[in-house]
Amino acid sequence: MSRKLFHSLLFLCAVVFAAAVWGSVHCGAGLDSPSLPPEMKIHFRGLIYFHFALAQLAVISALILVYCYHWKWKRYYLLVSYNEKGMQLNPPGIRMPERRIFRCSLKDLDTCNLPPASAPVLVYPMFMLSGTSSGRKLVEGLHKAYRARGHEQPQLYFQPVLGASPWLAEAAAASLKTQLEADTGVLVVAHDSSLPEPPPEPALFCRRLRELLPGTEIACSYLNQAPRAHDTLKDMKSGRVLLLPFLLTEGVHTSRDLPTEAEAALLGKSLRRLPALASLLAPQS
Repeated sequence: MSRKLFHSLLFLCAVVFAAAVWGSVHCGAGLDSPSLPPEMKIHFRGLIYFHFALAQLAVISALILVYCYHWKWKRYYLLVSYNEKGMQLNPPGIRMPERRIFRCSLKDLDTCNLPPASAPVLVYPMFMLSGTSSGRKLVEGLHKAYRARGHEQPQLYFQPVLGASPWLAEAAAASLKTQLEADTGVLVVAHDSSLPEPPPEPALFCRRLRELLPGTEIACSYLNQAPRAHDTLKDMKSGRVLLLPFLLTEGVHTSRDLPTEAEAALLGKSLRRLPALASLLAPQS
């Protein structure tokens, strides 16, 4: 429905409503006439009921018009994970009706179920870091997927990556508070990046964590690029370290590339490795 047609029909409803109200008032005034024959009184009462019903019809029609015109307020939610392991995660702090959520992985965009074009789509990249995968590959992949199926592409609104969510830091802080003791620090280890500059999400997460956990040593590092996790662990002042992987799911990196308890012991520290950060968002069974 075009804007011009919507306004014209809405104006027509307003005119009908005004005419119905005027007709009811006019007929009501006619009923007050002392010389009005009985049959005319019946006729005027019938007209009042008619105008009252017409006014109600005009109001209902206007409400239906507004609803139809603003159907675009409806939203679909497309959650794109890097792999199948993260497909059941939800972005924290976002209320989404389950019936409007579509889930897929970046590798399966050509075969997954995509939202229709009947309403705008909010695309949530379920990635911990911004970069090529959550940017160019995702945009091009969605365009290609819709073209390949011959479907009209909806309006796509790309949201920040999961790692940038402030609610993620709040969830992590709430979990860490129960495990913090004297002389305990937190080592956040993020995935490496091929970008010229490191993605901002790990540093932003650590800054939020320092605000939520004042007085706690929070160190930010990467798996195999500067500042490396192993080097950062060595430089930490805390004798007890909680290692928090800034990763979406458990996998090769969490089992192979993170500092171990044995390495920490050689440095005179104790180390406890926590689950991947995004596990805090996993649905509870």
